[in-house]
Amino acid sequence: MIVVADSGATKTDWRIIHGDSILSFETIGLSPYFNSEADFLSALTHNFPKGVDSNNVREVYFYGSGCGVQERGEMVANYLRMFFSNAMVSAQSDALGAAHALFGDNPGVVVILGTGSNITFFNGKTLESKTPSLGYALGDEGSGAFMGRLLLRSYLYGYLPKELSVKLGEKYNIELSHILNMTYTSPRPSAYLASFVPFLVENLKHPAIAAIVEESMEMMYRHHLSVFKNLSELSVGVIGSVGCLFSEQFDALAQRNGFKVDKYLRYPIENLVRYHSQG
Repeated sequence: MIVVADSGATKTDWRIIHGDSILSFETIGLSPYFNSEADFLSALTHNFPKGVDSNNVREVYFYGSGCGVQERGEMVANYLRMFFSNAMVSAQSDALGAAHALFGDNPGVVVILGTGSNITFFNGKTLESKTPSLGYALGDEGSGAFMGRLLLRSYLYGYLPKELSVKLGEKYNIELSHILNMTYTSPRPSAYLASFVPFLVENLKHPAIAAIVEESMEMMYRHHLSVFKNLSELSVGVIGSVGCLFSEQFDALAQRNGFKVDKYLRYPIENLVRYHSQG
């Protein structure tokens, strides 16, 4: 049996490949920066399919945020070996997983736009980062968390139009103390900030919301994509729910800047299953 997992800030998609059959399950998002060994083991113990013996798993491929840093990836691999005791375990970055899902073993620019964001070049074997991925506090331009931050800042500073402020208050708790608590003391602040994406989608025709999305995309282009001087000659793939929800806005950004998007993919997991099944 082979286990493949794709972990984001919000959830982890798991697939168990056994011959021609594939089993699916989900856990919380698992990160070496926010979760302990106990968290990993608890998530697997409570959600791994009943009747499947984890001791029969021979290969585990885990792709997750934070696993691109070698020591963090090794940490996650060790956590997983506690549950999959007889398996070869690989824990790699979510960006590498996205690259394989988008391009297989072919080169291309990988644009991850989900709860967080990451933009990197895949040469067909390894990732070549032009700019660092700084997370929700310092970066994540173009992501759901970044857009949520722009929306909340607009509301809290008082320049979100009144009709949108009213709508926002009808759907969310927008008390200042609650927002600050969720942003600075909750265990998953990026997921909290990204939880405002549905509101942005619902109100996208309003000029103020369109401006927030455009600002986020432009910041992502300016800091990450513009460093590729030959971008128009490269394959570009966008992966993640936010990238797909705002694909029209991303296409407009691409047209303004002289490149095109070859592929949009909402979730990488099914393509990763195919990729690892081939081996």
